[in-house]
Amino acid sequence: MHIRANPLYRRIRIGWTALCVWWRYKRLTWSDRLRRREPDADALHRVHQRNADHIFHTAVTLRGMLVKMCQVIGTRSDVFPREFVDTLAKCQDRLPPRDFDTIRRVVEEDFGRPIHEVFTEFDREAVAAASLAQVHKARLASGEEVAVKVQYPDIEQIMHIDLQASRHIAVIYNRFDKSPLDFIPLLDELQKHLRMELDFRREVESADRLREFFADEPSVKIPRVFAELSTRRVITMEFVEGARVNDPDALKDAGVNLDGYMARLMRIFNRMILAYGFFHADPHPGNILVNANEHGRPVFTLIDFGLAKQLPDGFGMGLFELMFSMMTFNESAMLRAFRELGFETQTGNEETLLHIARRMIARSDTGAFQGEFTEDMTDEMFDAIREDPVVSVPTDFVLVARAFALLSGIGHALGQSANALDALGPNPS
Repeated sequence: MHIRANPLYRRIRIGWTALCVWWRYKRLTWSDRLRRREPDADALHRVHQRNADHIFHTAVTLRGMLVKMCQVIGTRSDVFPREFVDTLAKCQDRLPPRDFDTIRRVVEEDFGRPIHEVFTEFDREAVAAASLAQVHKARLASGEEVAVKVQYPDIEQIMHIDLQASRHIAVIYNRFDKSPLDFIPLLDELQKHLRMELDFRREVESADRLREFFADEPSVKIPRVFAELSTRRVITMEFVEGARVNDPDALKDAGVNLDGYMARLMRIFNRMILAYGFFHADPHPGNILVNANEHGRPVFTLIDFGLAKQLPDGFGMGLFELMFSMMTFNESAMLRAFRELGFETQTGNEETLLHIARRMIARSDTGAFQGEFTEDMTDEMFDAIREDPVVSVPTDFVLVARAFALLSGIGHALGQSANALDALGPNPS
């Protein structure tokens, strides 16, 4: 068994990393208290950087769910220390790739013939590597350049090990912690989503569906997928280059005009969530590329549709009503929206839901909800849920809130607001 997939090794490595991170912060805190001094900013910077490096190297070694966690942290510049954001952002699509022979074996196993019979050219070096797979540039017999996404051969086993280890930790947490939050249902839901992400045939269907939906939208590009050259572990798609969505220097070099930039991006996700009811639920910066059209306006290319989600009927209207009622402080409308979205309290006390909304509003940048779900607001929501339990927190709402929070992180990196309500109208001229 490869060392990364060894269950005992993974548990020990994860536990040791968590213990080291905790101990470095505690040692610094205790040192400051013993010396009765204010926290040392330089010392705190060194601890932040050392912990971020430790977490990154553990994630790179173990892959699996740790990389998924680091991808989220790498977008949360408004919450986490800069050292964490800069270091862990490398997990978006800049992970060290697996060796070429490993990738070649997967391709040849899935197609049943040598790789040179499938592709006339296949670059040995990966274009990008992430938590589940890596991408190589290749060429078809027709001469067309394509991107080939190949799943790691042992990733399903690794994810199973990580989920099993997390479940054991959750059982211990539930047994000894007095918090009413139960992590087991959350892990069950995560397992379901990972199972979907690991079947690339579903990703092909999602990409085709969104390409058809955005056929009339010139500011969105969905790469064409070659279904005949795609399997459960391999996807072949049109090769597209572009600047990272949150990199101001790269966007400037690409000639992208940033006026109204985030409003355009938010409008794309509003259309998916509020109008279409099917959306790309993982908009971290590695999954959105940007080019300029002939007028310098951004054209957003969405990639990686492993976590595309169908929303239930009426969800978009319920979400819009919740946002609008929070902005206008209409508490009766807030309650109605929460119920439409599927929230249920343990005791049936509606004041619990209002308490959640009030705390979220209080954590917004201005102390009044203006249409942007920031990371602080979503964190506050879950803090309130833990303190005053909500039996049913709809998974769809969690995924949408996370997507909006990721978009807020992109806007923060560019100094712009990711305001969902402002983006309800037409694109800026």
